[in-house]
Amino acid sequence: MTEDLEFFERAVDAVRSADTYGLLDHERQVLVIEVLTGYSGSKLVGALQRLCRLFQDDDSACYLEIGVFQGLTLNSVASANPGLPCFGVDNFAFFDPKHENMAIVKARMAALGNDNAQLINADYEDALSSLDSYLNGRKIGVYFIDGPHDYRSQLMCLELALPYLHERAIVVVDDCNYEHVRQANADFLRTHNEWALFTQAYTSAHPSNLDVPRRKIAESGWWNGVNVLCRDPAFLIARELPPTPRSRERFENDHLVHPHRMAPMVVECLAVADALVTFSPARMVRAIMSFFRKYKTCHQKLGGFTAMNTNSERLDEFSTADISSRTARNPPKSLDM
Repeated sequence: MTEDLEFFERAVDAVRSADTYGLLDHERQVLVIEVLTGYSGSKLVGALQRLCRLFQDDDSACYLEIGVFQGLTLNSVASANPGLPCFGVDNFAFFDPKHENMAIVKARMAALGNDNAQLINADYEDALSSLDSYLNGRKIGVYFIDGPHDYRSQLMCLELALPYLHERAIVVVDDCNYEHVRQANADFLRTHNEWALFTQAYTSAHPSNLDVPRRKIAESGWWNGVNVLCRDPAFLIARELPPTPRSRERFENDHLVHPHRMAPMVVECLAVADALVTFSPARMVRAIMSFFRKYKTCHQKLGGFTAMNTNSERLDEFSTADISSRTARNPPKSLDM
């Protein structure tokens, strides 16, 4: 227990040092600054660098992140911790209109000489379901979640990684300004009481919605909010949850959105509605044009009923599980619909 307490104190000190000094000053930091660009706060990157140093003498540990984009955090951590294997998971399905981000990441790895960094080109669920084939028995000491930010993805990133996390794992969740991200973290902490929240940092809005002076503060700080979790089965850390509103209306509305005919176009529908209520003709024109462009590509995917679409027409009317030792060892598979 004394060793655990000392480790937590070192972890807190690492985060506090990042809050005070930002990026970790190390021998390759000047080159890193010249090579890397991206969207993250300097304090956040500095925290990842310092937290990974807690595992630099542990041959069984590694760093893993979900969401690589153009490699800012992956390469920053790998450069500051050359002896620690660092893995980044991304299938580059988003924020990559020119399909160039994977090449950018690899080029930056080469420019920085980050031989300890490895890119896992896969969807996060596929990667987390087969991590053994990449980690070679290692456990994740520091786990950075910055992939899809919807509620389900946030929660699944936490749940699916559990078998691979180090006994002293530290989990850093980005973009916690978002209410649904905090809710996913809170729900995970409620259902896994051996985990504790020991650092929270937020800004008043997403950096893209801040004025220039406050955006610069976010860029040099914690960007769009951060929660840091750690495994604490001895309850050495006082339990606390990320702040979330008591009303669950937005989450409960999922049940109305998903079975609605227009569910595949919900974002375009919201854009039209927002332009309408703000009385903006120019935005209305753009929103309607976007709506019909999307309609042309997905009208066949729209529900057959106005509401209560179940998409259950291909499901078995009745079935039971095949009970055997062989099938029990196989991972569950979902029906591709």
